Amino acid sequence: MIFLSLSILSGITIVICFKLIDRTGYSAFPAIIINYITAFLLGLFLTKKEIFSMAPPAGGEIIAALIIGILFIILFRILDLSVRQAGMGISTIAAKISVANPITFSILYYHESIGMSKISGILLALTSLFLTIYQKERGKRQAFVLPVILFFGMGAVDTLVKYTQESYLQKENILVFSTLVFLISFLTGLLMKITERKRVRERISFLLVLIGILLGIANLGSLYFFIKALNTGFLASSLIFTINNLGILILTVLTGIFFFRERLNTVNWFGFFLSLISLYIIFEV
Repeated sequence: MIFLSLSILSGITIVICFKLIDRTGYSAFPAIIINYITAFLLGLFLTKKEIFSMAPPAGGEIIAALIIGILFIILFRILDLSVRQAGMGISTIAAKISVANPITFSILYYHESIGMSKISGILLALTSLFLTIYQKERGKRQAFVLPVILFFGMGAVDTLVKYTQESYLQKENILVFSTLVFLISFLTGLLMKITERKRVRERISFLLVLIGILLGIANLGSLYFFIKALNTGFLASSLIFTINNLGILILTVLTGIFFFRERLNTVNWFGFFLSLISLYIIFEV
């Protein structure tokens, strides 16, 4: 349970970092690159003994890390564009309900035991996700392409993490794998910046660097603790995916209310309390 809690805390910190970047008025991409080099260096420091003592990673593990690493930074850029064109509400809905992808994969591919009560709890949880982050669009037509890409992209990443954890990762090389993923994300970000057609000179402040470093620490913790939670086996992975997303959602809502003075409409409050009920059903049945 401790690893799942730390994964949720890391996820909340990521959201807070992006909220802070938005308030500074700076572009998020420099902070995203700083975040990945921070996550890589921290992971390298924590795994320096393991890296030199362990056997070379398997080919499938390297391919998985390559795909996940590239998808990570691409999806961060797509998320930034989606928030601008479709709005934060629709973008967050797409990101959070993408949990349906790995849940379906775990049930169908690994034949995890799950009764009708737990299925009802998961469906109720997904419904609460939509209601809690629902926002009314104002002033312009909604954009749908980017949120759809987010839904399938983030769902694919979570599904691939689950498959890699089951097929290749041992408990002793989880952090090594996470470090490799973030190195690939950092190199991909640099390549994207170098090869972009229109060079934009983006402002970088000391505050932005600090936020990028904090984001990197949280990012590494989010992936590492999440994989550790999957490896404990104390809950079915389908439930871990749901609880992780709901936990981040609920605590992010509370953080927004008490620290950033955000307001919830009636639909949001209904979804918030519905999510609490869904957690009770998932744990009790």
